[in-house]
Amino acid sequence: MNSTPAVPELTPTSSRRRRVPVAVGALAALVLAVGCAEGDGLGNGGEGADANGGGAESDSDAIQIAYLATGSSLPLFLMAEKYAEEVGVDVEMVEVSSGNDAITGVATGQYETGFAGIGSASYNAFADDLPVRYVAPMHTGYVEDYFILSSEVAGSSEEAESVAEDMSEYAGETFAVNAPGVVTEAVLGFVLERGGLSIDEIDLEYIPFPDQVPALANGGIVGGVLSEPFPTQAESNDSGYRPWDTPEEEPIPFTGIIFNTDWAEANEEAATDFMRAYAMAAEDLDTNGWDTPEMLDLVEQYTGTDPELVAASRQHHINEDLSVDLDLVLELQEFYMEQGSLNYDEIIPEEEIWDFTWRDAALEN
Repeated sequence: MNSTPAVPELTPTSSRRRRVPVAVGALAALVLAVGCAEGDGLGNGGEGADANGGGAESDSDAIQIAYLATGSSLPLFLMAEKYAEEVGVDVEMVEVSSGNDAITGVATGQYETGFAGIGSASYNAFADDLPVRYVAPMHTGYVEDYFILSSEVAGSSEEAESVAEDMSEYAGETFAVNAPGVVTEAVLGFVLERGGLSIDEIDLEYIPFPDQVPALANGGIVGGVLSEPFPTQAESNDSGYRPWDTPEEEPIPFTGIIFNTDWAEANEEAATDFMRAYAMAAEDLDTNGWDTPEMLDLVEQYTGTDPELVAASRQHHINEDLSVDLDLVLELQEFYMEQGSLNYDEIIPEEEIWDFTWRDAALEN
């Protein structure tokens, strides 16, 4: 493998970083109230914030941004380190341990903005009329990039492709995602349906991404849904193989940026400036890619992941105009409804869940 070119480390200017303890008390109660499941579906498998709550105290004048230390959060990293100062917005990046912590913190005003996987936790929060809405995509991807079969089932990508055509013989066998009610669960459901198997017909285990790699290697699971760089890691050490290449079709929205709408409506200029910086980051990524030396350096700074492994991984995606195919998102909500993980009985129009007011204002400038 070729070594990654050395890049001077970006020095944080307008942004700061800190960690927060796991949500307790009233915040934890809110998580239970909205039916949040652990994780966001695309994080680092439960690793992240310091349980002891170490780190610098908050700067109350800065926009507090909840993030997870995973490569899919790169648009936020890039916005904070490169474009926030350019548009004159002061931000503070706050590392949290899960997507649920981000949803809870944004809904209660602990943070002004952050990320959230598109899962039942966020839908239940919206249904409970909490002041939180999706305002832009964070990253999109493909089921083909996330699903992987154990090397005990298929000894090569070619064999994996053959097995995936008809998985009906694996009814009752164990598959894994990282948490219940999250987007990875929907991805697995779509994949199994393609192979003639229902998610209700399998034994579904919830295993953090890093731990799925050895489970694939020893046959503890038939297959799983893993976010990068873990599928690439599994293929590199022959633990498992992906059945399909990345397709040419439109990717599925997996995560989004959320605003506390009480804050955004009361601070329209700051919310729009944030979105201007974020749109600049999205354009940069869409034009130049997620695997340039500059981007690899940012991911390493925020996540500690080996840049060579990230460079070898299948890349995430974001549209430079921050557009979202709400028909594709609706398929996710319909999946959670069918699984019974939503706290309501009728589909909520996605147009009510996504508010593009600040994105549109930013793009006009």
